[in-house]
Amino acid sequence: MTSVSAHLRPSGASPASPAPAPAATAWGRWSAAWTKQAATLTGRPDASVTVTPADSGPPGFSYPATAQIQVDADLIADPAIADPRRPGHRSKVPVAYGVLLHECAHVIHSQWDPPPTVAPVVREAALLLEESRIERRYRDTRPRDRRWLRSAVTSIIDPADTPTDTLWSAAYGAGLLLARVDARILYSADVREARRAIATVLGRKLIRGLRAVWREAHTVGDTDTTRMIELGERWCRLLGIDPTISPGLPADDATTSAIAAAISGALDTILHNPADTPEPASDSSRPHGPGIHVDTDTPITWAERDARDAERHAANRLTALLRRARHREPARTREPSAAPPGRLRTGAAVTLAAQRAAGAIPTAQPWQRTVRRPVPDPELTVGILIDASGSMEDFAKPMSSAAWIVAHAATRAGATSATLAYGDRITVLIPPGRRPTTVRDMRADAGTERFVEACAEADRLLHLSTPGTGRLLVVVSDGHYVNPDESQATITRLHHTGCAVLWLAPDNKGWPPRVYDDTTTITVGDPTTCINLIGQAAIDALTRA
Repeated sequence: MTSVSAHLRPSGASPASPAPAPAATAWGRWSAAWTKQAATLTGRPDASVTVTPADSGPPGFSYPATAQIQVDADLIADPAIADPRRPGHRSKVPVAYGVLLHECAHVIHSQWDPPPTVAPVVREAALLLEESRIERRYRDTRPRDRRWLRSAVTSIIDPADTPTDTLWSAAYGAGLLLARVDARILYSADVREARRAIATVLGRKLIRGLRAVWREAHTVGDTDTTRMIELGERWCRLLGIDPTISPGLPADDATTSAIAAAISGALDTILHNPADTPEPASDSSRPHGPGIHVDTDTPITWAERDARDAERHAANRLTALLRRARHREPARTREPSAAPPGRLRTGAAVTLAAQRAAGAIPTAQPWQRTVRRPVPDPELTVGILIDASGSMEDFAKPMSSAAWIVAHAATRAGATSATLAYGDRITVLIPPGRRPTTVRDMRADAGTERFVEACAEADRLLHLSTPGTGRLLVVVSDGHYVNPDESQATITRLHHTGCAVLWLAPDNKGWPPRVYDDTTTITVGDPTTCINLIGQAAIDALTRA
């Protein structure tokens, strides 16, 4: 759902997705139940749904020609959360169910194929318009399903983080979000911040022109390829792109085709003195630093870059996992009441009648009702430590990627987070309360690693050893230290206070990482593929709180 082209396939394409998961797998009963649901919704007896972890792929995609649908199991997290055969399960997994309905809408209404001769930029624009068009058509026949579609859109496409750095990306954000208001999927309040940011880049006149295009798209029939392509061309011309000669997306926006995988917005309030934080450089390829340092040895340096699509997708999925981990259902309590609604208690009713007959002040409460009271979500604190010693040189970039994914997701999920790097010295890269806007590829060239001191500094900033909240320490390192016994003692002390320790180690076949007790250790080749395990570690941390 975060990338238009990722889950709308031309109806003539051969499906490459796997067959529905067998009933024996953990997600088998979800696949079976949702296959029946999809067959009913689409009117296609051949419809099939596969619920399976998508790794770094989109949260959902479909093949309208064969009615095959795949939904990312990470949006559900726990297959035992509900019985998918019962209607009530939808409220337990509103985002995943909304993705299912979105893909069903594609199966029903995406019956046109962009010809191969169409310029890629026009195809991209037309498929963008298709997103709100099919949801509008679906809502016209099933208006009560709006809540699920809205839940999916607002959770997967964060309106507050809509990219507006270029004309194309701002227009793309408008097509994904503002168009869904006219499609009556989102409310105006859902996109207030996004609308303001988009209007700053596009201006009201251009937004009115684009709006006319998507509103016309909402009236196009399901098989009218010609008209959809014409609307895609109009969209491009409004943005100053010649659709007759453009070979593809504008060069500056090649990474924005998955625009709904939202990038970071404005920085949150920084809890430390802004003068002590790293200054951004105009050249993202040169080393950055120093940050907030604990000592005066050789500083740790890094190069900044924008997050890649796979990293953004992974951060989005981890954000959803962390939000679900923190969420608590309202508590149900039974309370007596003097008046309905509720269940009548016969004994109390008799007592009340007797009190009234005797002229006494009535005190009996003959009714009993169930009251739902909100339970505050537990607090979650996440500390991230990055090893910048020389032994990490070959793995510094993927490990830096893993650290960004965790830090970005933690702050978006409402957790308190801080990121530190340690080598000859300790550097606070991201102070508590600040969201990382770029990936900082560390230069792992330090002569040693001050892990114990880094843990102490993280504890000082985040109170990791203080019980009462969910606490998770994520260490990105191979674990080969000068003083491993001291490191183990530090880990054990944190563990005994209830702080979970997740260890992300590089996949080095030649020199396997050192594994410490009282940690959950994950060997990482591609950081975007271990999100489920990171999310489960956060859930375990909250369970201990």
